[in-house]
Amino acid sequence: MSDSILLTGQRGPSDHHRRQQIIAQANAHFRLYGYRKTSVASLARNIGVSSAYLYRFFDSKQGIGQAICQSVLENITAQLEAVVYGSGTAIERLRGFTQTALDLSIDLFLNEGRMQEVVLEAISQKWPAVLQYERDLERLLTELIRSGRQSGEFERRCPIDEVALGAMVALSASLHPALLELQSAQEAQHSQVLATQLILRSLMP
Repeated sequence: MSDSILLTGQRGPSDHHRRQQIIAQANAHFRLYGYRKTSVASLARNIGVSSAYLYRFFDSKQGIGQAICQSVLENITAQLEAVVYGSGTAIERLRGFTQTALDLSIDLFLNEGRMQEVVLEAISQKWPAVLQYERDLERLLTELIRSGRQSGEFERRCPIDEVALGAMVALSASLHPALLELQSAQEAQHSQVLATQLILRSLMP
């Protein structure tokens, strides 16, 4: 699992049940109305509390957005970890990894209302949750490549960190919300298949 993330903009106990309720309700609100046009006051009205009450847990809208982003991306990471550490050959798990990553990205960025506004803001501002997610993707790809090398499925010549970073670049069109927005789901699927085939060919002994 990923390391704990140091979030800014948080107040009060991190495990408070009301904090988790606010995050869940704010998540639904942002998906419906978008992140950029939402104010703390309008969010508080929608949730049914005062702005002062929200400020007991978060110091700003960005603080709420960071908590939502962390929750969403940690959920994606957990599902990808299940593929990486699951059954099957390294080749099968790498194919499963890229397909699962794309499916989850499409659900989040194309099918989940306006949730991508939060993630795009997170990327542009380099929120901790996004930086951790990038590290997690690299970590999981490195683990897949290492597993394939141990089983004899993949080459052992190139530095493993360079190979993992190259694989991330090849998959970027299937994972980045701004790039996904430029494609239909079918086009994204095609891009993912081509990228996966390219990665696997480069890994062959």
